[in-house]
Amino acid sequence: MAYRPSKRRRHSISDMDLNLTPVMNLFMVIIPFLLLTAVFAKTAVIDTYLPQESGGGGVSQTAAPKILIVKATEKGIELGGIGEGIFIPRVEGNLNYKQLSIELARLKNSHPDEEEAVLLFPPQIPYDHVVQIMDAARETTTENGIKKILFPAISLGENK
Repeated sequence: MAYRPSKRRRHSISDMDLNLTPVMNLFMVIIPFLLLTAVFAKTAVIDTYLPQESGGGGVSQTAAPKILIVKATEKGIELGGIGEGIFIPRVEGNLNYKQLSIELARLKNSHPDEEEAVLLFPPQIPYDHVVQIMDAARETTTENGIKKILFPAISLGENK
């Protein structure tokens, strides 16, 4: 037969101290692990602009200014606008960024006042190709190693 607990003897919960050592040890292990496994990504921002819609609905007396249009296709890179008729084919299945840079520098020399370029890409193009073409359109490096700005105002669009 079990005895009933005594009413005289009461245990007080406030007398017990909470042992925080195991919790502190856990944090000492987890914090360095989380810091070591964290990935600190370097991000960069490339300024792009939306194509401007012309104001007014009337017919303009002057011809619309031509801008550079760079179109990435399955066969290569087509240039339109001020670069009408220039086609840069793929080399061994890859886009020829070096030739693109040369052609864009030549176009900039013949049209020094132009600063806007519209880049058109198909939906399935890899992101790396987009960045490489944007870099080629924005600036080039001369034979002397000097960077020259080509078309700083870049707009992006979809090539359908």
